[in-house]
Amino acid sequence: MDGVCAIVAGSAFGVLGALPPAVLFERALRRSHPVGVAAGLASILAAFAVHTCSILVVWLVSRADVLLFGAAEVISFLLVWVVEAVRAWRDAQRDTSPRERKSGESSR
Repeated sequence: MDGVCAIVAGSAFGVLGALPPAVLFERALRRSHPVGVAAGLASILAAFAVHTCSILVVWLVSRADVLLFGAAEVISFLLVWVVEAVRAWRDAQRDTSPRERKSGESSR
């Protein structure tokens, strides 16, 4: 496995690992279906399993590329969550009035 392949595979597995919790997060943002704690815990465990197993496989196949793979995996995972955080922030700001956001005072 060369460096470019490790980066591409790490990016792919980072996004793949971020998908289960991101799907539940999108459902919670839409407020169409309630999201339970058990489903949230299962999605976190699925993400953990994807990341752990993929790192283990790369460690077994090519120990020289573990750092590149892991760094790409973490960066892509965090980028997915940056996008989700921006979407959640915009959704939270949509419900407030423009005056409330600019004043900086408490809304009495």
